[in-house]
Order: sequence, then C-alpha cells, then structure tokens
Amino acid sequence: MDESGAIDVDALTRALDVHSLRILVAIDQTGSISAAARSLGYTQPTITQHVQRLEARLGASLVARTARAARLTPIGALLAAHAPRIDASLTAAATELARLLGRRADAARFAAPAEAIGPMLAPALGRLADAGAQIEVGITEAADAADALAMIRDGRADIALVSAVGERARRSTAARAAGLRSTFLFAEEILALTTLDAHAEASRVDPSLLAAHPWIAGRGTATDPIAEMLGRGADARDLAVSLPDAAIALVAQGVGTAFLPEGALAGVDLPERVRTLGLLPAVTRRTSAVTLVEAASIPAVAEALRALATHRLPTTGVDAVVDARRRSAGHRARFVSYPAPHRTELSPTLAEEHPDMSLTTTRLAHAGAAAAASVLLLTACATGAPAPTATVGADTGAEIDSVTVALPGSLSSLYVGQEAGILNYYIASIVQEGLVSIDAQGRVQPGLAESWTQTDDVTYVYELRPDAEFQDGTPVTADDVVFSLEEARDEKASPGLTYYLTNVDTIEKTDDAEVTITLKDPDPAFAANMSTGGAAFITSRAFWEANDGKVGTSKSLLLGTGPYRVTEFVPDSHVTMERVDTWWGELPKVKEIKVTFVPDESTRLLAAQAGDIDVAFNVPLAQSSQWEKLDSMRVDYINDLSYVGLYFNTSVAPFDDPKVREAIAHAVDRDAYVKSLLRGHGEAATAIMTPESLGKAYDAQAARDKLAAIPQWDFDLDAAKAALAASTQPDGFEAEILTPNTGPQIGSAAQALSQSLADIGITLKVREVPIEEWLASLDASGDHGINVMWYFSTLGDPAEVPSYLLGAGNPAAYDNPAVTDLLTKAGATSDPAERVDVLIQAETLQAKDVINVPLWWGQSATAFAKDLGIKDYSSFAFISSWPTQLYRAAE
Repeated sequence: MDESGAIDVDALTRALDVHSLRILVAIDQTGSISAAARSLGYTQPTITQHVQRLEARLGASLVARTARAARLTPIGALLAAHAPRIDASLTAAATELARLLGRRADAARFAAPAEAIGPMLAPALGRLADAGAQIEVGITEAADAADALAMIRDGRADIALVSAVGERARRSTAARAAGLRSTFLFAEEILALTTLDAHAEASRVDPSLLAAHPWIAGRGTATDPIAEMLGRGADARDLAVSLPDAAIALVAQGVGTAFLPEGALAGVDLPERVRTLGLLPAVTRRTSAVTLVEAASIPAVAEALRALATHRLPTTGVDAVVDARRRSAGHRARFVSYPAPHRTELSPTLAEEHPDMSLTTTRLAHAGAAAAASVLLLTACATGAPAPTATVGADTGAEIDSVTVALPGSLSSLYVGQEAGILNYYIASIVQEGLVSIDAQGRVQPGLAESWTQTDDVTYVYELRPDAEFQDGTPVTADDVVFSLEEARDEKASPGLTYYLTNVDTIEKTDDAEVTITLKDPDPAFAANMSTGGAAFITSRAFWEANDGKVGTSKSLLLGTGPYRVTEFVPDSHVTMERVDTWWGELPKVKEIKVTFVPDESTRLLAAQAGDIDVAFNVPLAQSSQWEKLDSMRVDYINDLSYVGLYFNTSVAPFDDPKVREAIAHAVDRDAYVKSLLRGHGEAATAIMTPESLGKAYDAQAARDKLAAIPQWDFDLDAAKAALAASTQPDGFEAEILTPNTGPQIGSAAQALSQSLADIGITLKVREVPIEEWLASLDASGDHGINVMWYFSTLGDPAEVPSYLLGAGNPAAYDNPAVTDLLTKAGATSDPAERVDVLIQAETLQAKDVINVPLWWGQSATAFAKDLGIKDYSSFAFISSWPTQLYRAAE
C-alpha cells in the first residue's frame, strides 16, 4: 500500500509465492502449525518463518494461533481458496517445461468413492500402463462424490470421479461449475435386481410395482435416488449396505430388491432366480471426471482423462439396454485410431508459410470467435478454388519392389475386432478377407465365397471357394468361417464388430464348403456386412486358439486369406507385409507393403518431401496445398462417406425449445464452411444421408435432388434473431460445444458459428477436447445441449447414420414414434428406391423438429507418389485388398 492509501496490486502479486500458499492450505486442512509441518515434511519453525515472512510482505495477519491450534484469518482463507488453482497452473507450466527439456515429471492424483475404484478407475490405470504412459498415480478413497469434489477444490487431488442418478446428475453438474471442469465419461442404466415375479414388459419394470416390498439401499446401491423419485419412504424391513456385492448377495437370498448401475454387475454370475430388469421409464447414472480448470491442461491429467473416457460398460444381458450400448460402441469404433494432430518441430519453410501451424487448435479456440471469422475470410482469399486431381500415367506392367504407406496415427492391435478405427480397416483388409468384397461402386462382389444366394428374407447361403487358403498354406473350411463370425459377434472378443452382427440369429456349417447365416429380422444392408468393410474378417480357428484369441499383436500377428501376410508388427511404429502365392486372385504387382505410423503431420510432410513416402492416407485439408506443391507426390480427393452436422440434445435446456434450435440452425453458413475451411473439398450437406449412400437407387444428381427436398434452414441471421425472440430465451444465453482435436476443421466451423450466434445474442464457447472425451460426450445423458456429429461409414448404407442419429437410444434423446416406425419400415424394405424414400420421410420429420442440422459431406485427401497409380479409386477403394489395384505408372 502506498502513501496515498491506494492498493498496489503488482506489489501484492510479487509478495505471493506458491510454496507459502501451499503452507496456508496445509494449515487450513490440518488445523495446526505442527500438523501442517508434518504433512509437508518440514519442521515447525520453518513453517512458522514462512508464514511470518508472507504476513510481513502483505502487511496482514494470515494465521490466528493458539497454544494447540491454528486457523486461517479471513485473508488467509481467501489466499488458501485460490491456492489450488494457482498451484495447478504452475504445475501445468512446469510439466510442459519438463517435457521440452527432455525430463518427465508426470503425476496424477485421483479421488473416488470405493465403488468406483474397481470397475472404473482400475481399468483406466491398466489402459495407461498398456499404452506405456509413465505417470505416477495416487488414489484417495473418498466417502462420496461431495468428498471427492472437496479434495479437488482444496488441491488434494487432480481428478475426482463423481456419479449421480437422474435429476441429481444435472443438478450436481451445475453446482460444481465455478472453477471446475467436468468431463462426462459415460451413462449407465439403473437396473432392478429382484426375485419377485413382478410384471415386466420387454425386460423393463415400473419400480413402483416393487415399492411395497423390502428394498436394499445404502451407499453401495442406487436405491436411494429411485426411492426419492417415487416418494417412497423408508420401510422397517429395508436394509442398507455399503458395497454392491453385499446388495447382490442379499437379493440372491430373496431378502429384498436392489437397484444397481450396470457397472456393478461386471463379471458377476447372478443366480438363476435373480431377475435383472431395466426400469420403465429408463433411469441413468451419469459419471464424470472433475478437475480444476487449470489442472485439466497438465499433460498427465489430460492423459488420465483420455484413459477414463475410453471406459466401456460391461454387457448386462438386459435386452432393453444392450442395443443402445452396441450402437454407441459401433460409432466409437469408426474413430479410435485417429490421433490428435501434433504441431511441433515445423521446418523453417513450413513455419514461414503457415505461422499458425505452430499453434495448437486449443490455443486458437481461446483466441475467440472473432478470430475464427477472420480465418474464414483469409482462407477463402488465399486458397480459391480446389486444386484439380492430377492425371496418372498408364500402367507399365512393371513389378514394384516395395511401397511405403504413412499412416496418420498409430495402431496397438491389427485385429479390427479389438481396435476398429477407419484406418484399421484399411490395414486389415490387406491381409484378411470377408465372404464378399466391395467394388469401386460399393456393390457386393465375391470374396472367400465364390457365390451366395438369399433363399428368403432372412437366410443367406455362402459357397466357399474350393482353392481358398490361409497364408500358412492351410485350406479355408466352413468351420473356420463359422468360428470367425462367432468370435466377431462376441462382445468380449470383438467389441468393435459386435454391433454389426446383432441381428444375426444363427451361423451354421451346412456343408463342407457351405455356410448359412440366418437373421432375426430382414436387413437389406446385411449382405455388405459380410465384407471387410463390415464385420467379416475370416481367420483360422487353429491360429486363433493357438494364440488364445490374442491375435493382431506383435507376437501373434494376423492370419488371413488375403494377398499379403504380416511379417512384422511393432505397435505404434510400423507394420510390414509381403506378397504371398496362396491367394486365390491374380498376383498383385507390389511385392512388399511397409506401413509406418506418423502421428505428427509435419513430420509426415517432411518425409514426403524427402521422397520416403509412396502413399499418405488422410492428408489434412488445411495442409493439402503443401502436399500439392511436392514434385514427387500428387493428391487425389474423393468423397469419403463422412457426415458432419450439429445435433441438439432435447433433454438439456434451453435446447428442448424448438425455437432455440431454429435460431441456431439459421445461423449456420454451410457454404462458407465448405468454401473456406475445406478449400472446396467437401459439399454443403442437405441431409444426414450422403449422396453416395443412395447409389443403389439413384444416380449422383438424382440423389442430390432427392436430399435437397428435405426441409432446409437457410443461413439467415434476421430469421435467427426472430426465432430467438420467440423462444424461451429472447435475451440470449451461454452454451458450450465440444469439438474433437482430430478434426481442426470442425473446431474452426464451430468458431465461425460462434461468431454468427454472437450477433443474435447467444454466447457459444468452443472447447477442443481429445477425441476420447468428445466420443464420450455423444450420449443423451451428456452435459451439452449443442453438439457436433462426425460420422464415417465404410459401406455407405443409407440407413446407417440416420439409424444412429434418430433411432432408439439416439444421442439427441429425440423421441418421435413416427420416425421410429419409418426406420423400422426401412429396415424391412428391400427395394432400394422405396427404402430411400422411407428414410427421406424420416429425415423430413426430424428436420422439421430441428434435431440435426447438416453441415457438410466430407472428402478425404490421399497423397500418392506420382509414378504410383491406383485403379478404380473411389469412396470404397480402401476397404478391400486395395494394394492389388496399385501399379507403376508411366512418366
């Protein structure tokens, strides 16, 4: 304080140091100087001297001392309250500095209730260990969620796992907003476990029908919130337990009924007399990871959050729950191999031409929506029209010794059933085959089955090739095919494939070289699912069993029937494959395929500049102009069957108001996004379905005309203002949208939308997150009312994306019986044109309700060496044995 009495804020800032702040926190927590000294590993005089020096610098008393205790004064308490956030910020900076200096200083401290440690936290720590993360872990058992959050606020933990049921969940989210960041992890249904023969429809029960009987409640159950929802008071016969295992044991003895989350049943073999029922209506428990805002940027904490976000719920066997769970897993499977873009160590030339590339998109997001609008304008001026696809010389017929493929990511497993990202499909299809294959037009062609017949609406009979062999020289048998498909639909063995086989009833060997598959219900899309673009990756039963089902690893590799066999696999490094003579088809020209994993896009570009790459998948559109300038490479663009759009969670206010949704829909400038952000390599979408998915019924232009007839919400800020004025939020509101760090163009589009919404009074905060966190957020129980959808389809079936976004368990919590009926009708319609028309009717209804707002249909860019050609390059090129289409091109 100066002579005039004014407060010198700079002087106060300089007086503070993090060590003294930590001491204040310790005194507050322990209640005495001596206890604080013991907790920090110092002597009591040292602690006392630190406090006295800080008091002298500030000119204020911080600690009130007595003979046996100490407590903080109001000023001391104020500093202690800020200490954890200051500490987290400094820790984040120090950790980043340690990484740059080549040192590691990674630690993450967890706080979680006892019931969360086994089913949630332990598996996450296992995933971190498997990934080679060198993180020191600390775990503190919390009494409950409130206790765990208190540990976060006072700096005793970095990540708290908290769970809440029903309306409590959303209330708890709002209560912890200030200074904390909540990462939604997953939602699980609450199940009733009972021995009562209560009335249940479709494996669900109204819990009120069980209310007159004894209940098993307590911390180890979800019974208390169910009782609160029903207004059920305590019954003298009720029991209370602290662990789920105890509740299950009591139910098994007929003592009472318990309500437990799905995760509590993981690995539990329930007695036959115990019935497990979903609730009617469904009730969910939401689990989130909570951190201080500042701590979320600490690398170890961020890595731990990603591991938590990959949690998969166990299968409960409750039919009412299983389908939605598999649908979500099917969507996640399309993304798991995509890495976060790394933007470090740029060459001087690249840094000069693209100075913004040295910034992460997270930093760009913090620059604000106004900057995003400038980016749109500058990009449009700089790029102009998209570059045309380069011409390729004629096939010389020459053999090619080796082709090096640079993958923009890494693989830890080669088996698609375990790690089923888009890029995994591209690699596995080199080695393995399905019963059928997919040609350049997306049509079903022979594969391991030389022919097949559909004898009725649900029965498919496949005749195997008599000359088909595995790469070890053993013949392919019907038993191998049946075994492979049974493993593919086993949720433990193949979680990435199970969803696509849920409609399969039986898989049988009906002759020595014949396999018959029977469906539960008719499915026009099933035939294509028997390819490596779907769920059929045929392997040898003997090979699988010899490796105890742990295939696709560096030790077991893969065994298939394709034209190449794996000779070496180093996870997160490379895969090497060599041509074999056991394949039934024509010998390909390329003798060897080397796949290297290069997550850093700048490193990959430098490798291409040096001539070390022949093929580069998924060239970033923001970087494609640099690839186009390379003398040794060409860039080919193709529609990639991807859909990007907004969707609104109708269970989250104010997005339950159609007028709010309409206002936002009118603020979307799709044409500008495509022109500026995608450099024209994409197309403004008018529907959830892509034009290519209508290919069996309509040509390209007719397909676009059909989809354009679906109601559109044109870019019109005046209309947006009018809709908001007529809504429940006429004065505007604040909201947040998450974007995946693997799609920087999506984050840029969200920033541009944020600018448009600011003009009408809505503040939209854009936060880029790891893709694992983004995937977890795509849940109807998630925190966010406005969300972005990014979906890739390998087979381009018209019903795939609409079924996910509009069907049962959809992420928008959209419940329209008319839409549901139309989706069911489409599933039973075999005529392609009629099926598309039914799906368009469903899209029309949801468009009127403003549930999904399409943004664009995407393109992917693939870079090829200029002397390397590929035949029949199309949207479906890489989901069959694509190296057989490569050739040496003439100059």
